[in-house]
Formats: sequence, structure tokens, C-alpha cells
Amino acid sequence: MSTPRPPERATSAQRVPGKLTLMTVAMYDLWGAAVSMGLAVWIRYIIEQKDAPPFIYIQSITVFLITCMVVFPVNGLHRGVWRYTALNDIWRIVRAVGAANLIFLPILFLINRLDGFPRTSMLIEIPLLLALMIGGRFAVALWRTRGLGSLLELEDRSRPAAILVGAESELDGALRGFELNASDTPFRVKALVAPGSHLGGRSIRGVAVLDGLDNLPEALKSLKRAEDEPPRLVYIGKSQDVRLVNTLIRIAAQTGAKLTRSRPGEGPAAFSPIEAADLLNRPPNEPDLEPARALIEGRRILVTGAGGTIGGQLVRQVLNLGPETITLLDSSENNLYQIDMDVAGRCAEMDVAPRWRAVLADVRDTQRLEQVFAEEQPHVVLHAAALKHVPLSEANPAEAVQTNLLGTIRTIEAARRQSVDVVAVISTDKAVEPSNIMGASKRAAELYARSASRDPGGTRICVVRFGNVLGSSGSVAPLFERQIEAGGPVTVTDPEATRYFMTVEEATGLVLAAAAQTGQDDSLNGALYVLDMGEPVSILGLARQLIRLRGKDPDAPGAIAIIGLRPGEKRHEKLVYEYERTRATDIGGVRCVSGPTPEGPDVDAVLKRLSAAAEIRDLDRVRAELDDIASLKPVASGHTPPRSRAGVRV
Repeated sequence: MSTPRPPERATSAQRVPGKLTLMTVAMYDLWGAAVSMGLAVWIRYIIEQKDAPPFIYIQSITVFLITCMVVFPVNGLHRGVWRYTALNDIWRIVRAVGAANLIFLPILFLINRLDGFPRTSMLIEIPLLLALMIGGRFAVALWRTRGLGSLLELEDRSRPAAILVGAESELDGALRGFELNASDTPFRVKALVAPGSHLGGRSIRGVAVLDGLDNLPEALKSLKRAEDEPPRLVYIGKSQDVRLVNTLIRIAAQTGAKLTRSRPGEGPAAFSPIEAADLLNRPPNEPDLEPARALIEGRRILVTGAGGTIGGQLVRQVLNLGPETITLLDSSENNLYQIDMDVAGRCAEMDVAPRWRAVLADVRDTQRLEQVFAEEQPHVVLHAAALKHVPLSEANPAEAVQTNLLGTIRTIEAARRQSVDVVAVISTDKAVEPSNIMGASKRAAELYARSASRDPGGTRICVVRFGNVLGSSGSVAPLFERQIEAGGPVTVTDPEATRYFMTVEEATGLVLAAAAQTGQDDSLNGALYVLDMGEPVSILGLARQLIRLRGKDPDAPGAIAIIGLRPGEKRHEKLVYEYERTRATDIGGVRCVSGPTPEGPDVDAVLKRLSAAAEIRDLDRVRAELDDIASLKPVASGHTPPRSRAGVRV
């Protein structure tokens, strides 16, 4: 592996902060035109050893200047940023000088019939003017530390110009990758910014480093003037600095640049727009899947809800851990088809691919579940099937309970009958002090799963509770993005609303880590896990940043509409109850919840009544029993509750 090249030392000239304005550029070119024409005529008469007519200098210089004042701007010479000069700019200069001379001769002919003007002086004037114009630009580009090599490159102007922002080491690595894979590089790197460093005025691999973020807006505006399309502003980094990302969003919105990101190690073409996941109030937790390898490798895995956002990502991560077989179970034909095709494509690229099977089944259907479990005999079950949309669950409470509670009950029962080793049940922060049908039904599923773990048997059960998953179907970020694309307004329920967010990679990594821990330690049977999700994110702030990312003004009239909280929605969510405590685990970012839990005959009785009401779709009873679920509290401290028998059998 090559050692990163240290930044080149700056000369005193390189540290001079002066900038060539458009007027300065235009005046220099016109000065060059006047000097070259005057010198050419003078040299021509010196060679002939004759005295030049006194009026010929004034006429030829004036007409040539007027001609160049029209031709040069038409060819865009004044827009070129000299420190970004390349071979493409030479052709533009040659074309402009040639056109100016072709137009100059007929005009001078109409004025004085070319009387006293030596035609061959143009053979002197043209190379002299080209030398002045090209030489000046090359001198400034060299002065700005770009190096001679970059000046002699023929740029592919079909690729957008870009300024890269990142740490010194990451910028160096990115440029090294671009050098090795020049044909795959999606943009032309024009400058660098290394916030917090002292590299301003220096260069990395021949590319100038701007002196901090303060100079970035002007550099982007200069590029925009010089290019046919908006420049790229590219954030380079494996981890993210949320404050830096927000600053770059504001700068991009002000300058019209397109903000993208690229992670080192993903190849020169791996760059994508900044997304909602980049706006979290914390760096994302990089999931470490190795602890889950012992749970997955060479074993039979079944994923319910495999066609959903979380279920599908679980399937993809499980595939990377070398299972013997993987069963994809979903009640949606379209979702199941999509994940089946995805798995087929991934397996086709693997040296040793697992056997997989796509099963169209509903977790509510006891008989179908028993059949699938008997046929597949899984070792591990990842239970992601759920109804999760709050408004739809409010309108269809019995269906929410049937899927979220009864589906969990029947999945766990089928797993226990087939002696499954581990079942991981996915829950939600809306199960904490639930104010809606969806949250209460998931709370009921939590209570059942943890209660069932206390029954004798070999199956270990864990519950994983997390917040909103960015990018999942029905989540707020894709909704905002669709509304922005449609021209707005972006609908925000409440200006003070906040939510905990995580990426789908974090969510599924947490599920696998929790399942692996539970599978290794019998004392963790029935454990409840949460992710350390940092501070909640303002929904209004998220909407404003997403609008800026699309190059629009969040303060424009009609950009954002406040519509009020929907039925069952809270202004703020919680990850744990007041009586619950969390402690760190061996896996970074994953915490185990401890503390008293509602249990005993009263809990069993409520779950039985709720299950029975959902079975016959008695909506009033369903809502009443869910209210009872939401109000359940642990028994008073110091009193040992009766041991639950997890007696819900449906």
C-alpha cells in the first residue's frame, strides 16, 4: 500500500489571497490584444525599415480592440477561472483569437482599404497574443499550486467540476483512487477543503487546498460561472460530522452547487446525494456483524416480513454471514417477489450460495406457520412481520392486533414446537407509554414475548426496540422527499415534534447483535435491547434541511405546511419507560434494558382477552383491552409477583 503523499509546501506567492475578477480578466485580454497588434505592426515596419504611417497604429489597435471586446465574451473567455486552466481552455482561446482576426480584417478594409496595414503582421500578432493569453493563465494556475501535469491534461468537460471536502487523509486517499481509476472518476476535482487543518494555500497531489470553509462559497460561484452546469460539492468521509454536513447544505443552497458524498474505499464512482441518514444528530453506528456469525453461519434462518424494509435488510446481512438456508416469509406477494429476485441476484454472485426459499404466508395463519416451520426446521427466527403505520392501525385496530400480537404469539409458539434456538422479536419506541393502536399492540407483543421466555424450553427469546427507520416504507423522510419533488408543500405535523431515527443498517445490525448475545448467554433469555440513538431529531429541522438539499428555500411561501398531530401521534417519543434502566453491552451502541416488567396473571388475562377480541374483530373490546395494556405498570417494589406462565394460547 502506498504511503500518502504529504502536502506540498506553499511558496510565498501561493499564500497571496488575491483573486482575478471578471473585469480584471477581460482587461488583461484586451490589453494583450492591443499590445500584440501594436507590436506586430511595429515589428513589421522595423523589418521593412520603413516609417509607419502615424494613423495606422491608432486605427489597427482601435478596430482590433473593438473586435475583441465582442468576440472574447461571446467565446466566454472572461468566465474562465485561471487557476482551473486546462488544455480545453487553450482551444477556446485559439478559436476566439482566430475569429477576432477574421472579423478584424474586413472591418479595417471598410475603413481604410487596409492602406498602410501590413497583412503579414498578423503572422506576428496571432502567436504573440496567444502567448500572452495562454501564458498568463498558465502562470496563474502554476502560482495556485496545481502543478504542470494538470495543465497539460485534456479534461473531459462532460464530467462536472467538483470541490472535495474532508479530512486530509481521506482527501489524499480519494485523490489517489481517482488517479488509479481516472476513467471511472465521475467528476473533475478542482479544489479541496480540509476543515480544521492548516493546509490552506498548499496542495494535495497537485490539487489546491482552499483556506477553510469561508472561501468555499466564492470558489463554488467561480466554478459555476466558468462551467455549463452547477459544480459538485463532495463530502469525503467514512464517518460523518453532522455540523459540517449542515454547513455544506447551507453553502450548497446559497451557491447552487449539488451536494453529494463519497465514502473512501467504495471506489471513485461511488458517490451519492446527501440523504436524510446524513442528518442524524449523531454519527451512525457502524454495525459489526462478526459477533452474529456464530449464530448464522452454517445454520437455517427464517425471516418473517422478509419483503419489508427491515426484513429485507436482515436477509441481505444474513446472506453475508454464510447461512446454510434462509427462508423468506411474507404475506405480500409483491414484496416477496422483490426480495426473492434480490436474493437470487446476490446468490448468483456468491462462490458458495445458501439454499433459499420464498414462502407466501401470513404470520396470523397458525396452520400455515406450523407447516413452514416443520418443513424448514429453522435454528434462528428473525420476526420482522408487523403492521407499523399509525393512522392505518388507528382505523383498523383488530387487524393491527392480529398481526402485531397474534402473529408474534403464533410465530413464537411454532418456533418453540420446532425447538428453534433463538427468536428475535422487533418492537418500536411507540410501545413505550403507547398513545396509539400500533404502539399498544406492539407493547402487547413485547409483554407476551418476554413472558414466554420464562416458560421452560430450549428456545431463547429477545425483544429489540428501536425508533424510526430512515428510508423505510411510510417513514417521514421518503414522504418529505416525494412532496419536495412534487413541488410541495412539505407537511409537518407539529413544529416541536421530535423523533428518534436510525438507519436500516443500524436497525438490522442491532437485531442480529441482540439475537447473537441472547443465543450465547442463557441469562439473557427474555432480554430487551435498545440502540443508543443519541438525541432525537427535530422533524421541522429535518424537513428544512431536505428542502435545502433539493436546492429550494425552506422559508419560501408554501414550502412547509403545519398540519397538526394525527390521531394517536405523540409530540415526542421515548425509548424506555421511567421505571426502566439501560446498561451497556459488549456490543458498541447496544444497550440492555433492565428494571421491573408488568407480569403475572393480570397481564396474561389482558393478553387473552385482547387476543380473543381481535379474533372476532370486536373493535370496542379491542380498544378497551389495548387501553388496559397501555396502563399496565410493574408491581410495587419489594413485592415478588406471581411467576407468569405465558399462558396465551390461541
